Amino acid sequence: MVLAYILLTTCGADVSEVAKEIIDIEEVSNAHIIYGQYDIIVRVKVKNLDHLRDINLNKISKIKGIDTTTTLIVADQTKEDDNVANL
Repeated sequence: MVLAYILLTTCGADVSEVAKEIIDIEEVSNAHIIYGQYDIIVRVKVKNLDHLRDINLNKISKIKGIDTTTTLIVADQTKEDDNVANL
């Protein structure tokens, strides 16, 4: 299993609409609109690197309004805790 984060910039699109489209992709577990250099951060879980490439090239990058993507592959994970309320 490969865990990755994809940072997206948009151009000429409603960021919330792009995020809604992204979250419908089966391999996407989270999509968050963020402030800063990037507009959206997406968390994906895939079978392997070939699967990650396929998701990036054939699903995410083809969504209208996405300008650039930067993919960060997780090398090691010490704890998985998606409960934001614990912050």
